Amino acid sequence: MIFLEEILQQPQAVRDTAASLRSVQLRVGGQGRIVATGMGSSFFIGGAFALFLEGKGVPAYCANAGELLHYGQAALKNDTLLVAFSQSGESYETVQLLKELDLPKERVVAVTNEPDSSLAKLAGTVVLTKAGKEEMTSTKTFITAWMAALALADALSGAQTSYDPEALARGVEETLASRRQVELAADLIGEAEFLQFTARGIDFAVAQQSSLMCNEALHMAASALTGGDFRHGPLEMVGHGKTVVVISHSQSKTRVQSERLVSDVLRFGGNVILVTDKTPDHVGGDKLSVLQTAPCPAELFPVLSILPLQLLIIEIASRRGIVPGDFSHGGKVTLSE
Repeated sequence: MIFLEEILQQPQAVRDTAASLRSVQLRVGGQGRIVATGMGSSFFIGGAFALFLEGKGVPAYCANAGELLHYGQAALKNDTLLVAFSQSGESYETVQLLKELDLPKERVVAVTNEPDSSLAKLAGTVVLTKAGKEEMTSTKTFITAWMAALALADALSGAQTSYDPEALARGVEETLASRRQVELAADLIGEAEFLQFTARGIDFAVAQQSSLMCNEALHMAASALTGGDFRHGPLEMVGHGKTVVVISHSQSKTRVQSERLVSDVLRFGGNVILVTDKTPDHVGGDKLSVLQTAPCPAELFPVLSILPLQLLIIEIASRRGIVPGDFSHGGKVTLSE
């Protein structure tokens, strides 16, 4: 199964990408306003990147490349530093946006897995991931793109996200080895045809990517909402047989709110799958399943927290007789609108 093979290649992708990112050097001629963009998984990473920068006191925002292409070009002035994410470097909307913009080349930073791609050629600075070849739904490229985003955020903010790449790779291996908890989570989901994912902060990219994986790899309906947005209406759908996946690091600024959401969903009769690095002591029951990752700092949680959810997709697909990640209506790279 190619999808599983690519999932299991992630420890090496972490090691290779960490080596590639040791010296991220920007040639931007002054910083200016920072705008991140991308499509799909790359857009999700861009959103987390912009939010992470804002947390460091650096103004930034993220906009979908397709929407920028048709509706937002006028706002991208010459002082804009455009950070474009695309694992293939060929996503139509992202590449077309750069072709149509009148930005100096040094005002464009590309984050990609392909050094010879169209995107890389249009950028003044290329931040390269080393995920290797990927045929299925984004797995390796998602976690390595977040590693690249952290390195780029450090370069732009003057901060330093310090971690041991080998320890991170071992954490990936440890988390991928925890199969039993994935089976229990799949038991909880059963034959459900919809999953709700929620998260806060940079972890919201994981919720978005997980929802996309359900759509792409399982052909299953799913939604991703911030924990706050979920309370503004969608909480009303919670009840018997409905499963909410809550993704939350133990040191998150909104950990208390996430734990309260877990308790409320359980109280209203719903199921909860909690993805975390540390299981809270005060929640439990037969309607709660915990997917616990290896320990890690909060800024690296997007790398580890997506892993058990990737395995969950595999487990559900296996039980339903589906080949996960097998594209039937499109392809790995979207080359047209």
